[in-house]
Amino acid sequence: MEIIDSYQQDIASIKQALGVSSLRQAMHQDAATVDKLLEGMEEGSEAVRSAVGSHLGNYVDVLV
Repeated sequence: MEIIDSYQQDIASIKQALGVSSLRQAMHQDAATVDKLLEGMEEGSEAVRSAVGSHLGNYVDVLV
């Protein structure tokens, strides 16, 4: 079972690398610029997660 998990991790890593490469090509940017953009996206999602995390389960929005 561990071998299958290892292969799945390898495949996921390859898919991620291909995704970053195609993103870089589509944006016509060098690797450093794309890296910075991805870091900014990660920071933004972390900020959203931390802002939402404290409110999860406290309120229910119901639109009528």
